[in-house]
Amino acid sequence: MATTKLRKQGSSIVVTIPASEAKKLDMNTEYFVKTDEHGNISLIPKLENPFINAEPGEFYEPDVWADMKPVGKEVW
Repeated sequence: MATTKLRKQGSSIVVTIPASEAKKLDMNTEYFVKTDEHGNISLIPKLENPFINAEPGEFYEPDVWADMKPVGKEVW
């Protein structure tokens, strides 16, 4: 397991990732950075908008529950 340290650069904190650990990372991809409550840092690839070339209504799903009436203690 490789190790690294944080360092301050201007108003940012920098984490260097050893090349041996970054083999599957794309240098041309922009990443979201998420830190959880335990201090784990996740890099999440930023995807392009999958709906950019979608036709209007292409991802429409009919509401199959619209005609269903509550039969018990459901909140209406």
